[in-house]
Amino acid sequence: MLHFYKFRQELFGPEPAKEVYHKPGPGRGWPEECPPIRAANAFGYDLLANFDLTFVRRRDGSWRIQDPIVLESDFDWSPDEQTPGRPLVQQYAWFWEKGQKIPHPITDNVFETIRNQVKVSSFLYLKTDPNELLLMTDLPNQWRAFRTWTALVDTDWYPASYPWHVVIELDPRHKRIHIEKGTPLCRVIPVRRDTYFAQSMSPGAFDTFFERSQQWLTAHGRPHESDVGTMDITRTYVRQQIKSRFVVMT
Repeated sequence: MLHFYKFRQELFGPEPAKEVYHKPGPGRGWPEECPPIRAANAFGYDLLANFDLTFVRRRDGSWRIQDPIVLESDFDWSPDEQTPGRPLVQQYAWFWEKGQKIPHPITDNVFETIRNQVKVSSFLYLKTDPNELLLMTDLPNQWRAFRTWTALVDTDWYPASYPWHVVIELDPRHKRIHIEKGTPLCRVIPVRRDTYFAQSMSPGAFDTFFERSQQWLTAHGRPHESDVGTMDITRTYVRQQIKSRFVVMT
């Protein structure tokens, strides 16, 4: 299970992903109509942009954030019982710094390569149950002016003291990139920490598999009107498809 707490309660929580993000135009055969693609689109939770966010590219190739945002938490924190509590402070978006030493060093040659990357706060504290990790990645099958870097985080044992951020990379071909409030920034998927295996089928196992596939086609397919030698499984696959569900409990 994914557990979360908001930096401020009026901000967005994780949202179940959607099968379709952009309705296609007229015609048939759009990728958005494919059941496996729709299932992939809807697999996981989305972390949404809490505010409008605009990046402007300077002449030297660097970026600046138009109208930077800094928030205070709606709860107070104190390191001990004697010190009065105060709200925490969190930037909404920030870039790597040239010559930075913390949280890890970045040499100048590396900085030139990652200068288009920006960290955007989700304003969410995140944890998972034991032996569950959190895969943070880009939205499937979406092509945008930015892409989200993929990370696999040990949220079952690492108690981050800050809201998790998303690392996005801005497309340098653009001079201005605007991300509207409510835009999905990142897909998060709880996954099990386990050992996974791959193994080649034996000839006998493949014979059994292939015979089963032919029996399934015979039982559920129908000859296509334009090619009687081809079995059509349109609408059959989607009726038998078993989809995962992602729910946010209140």
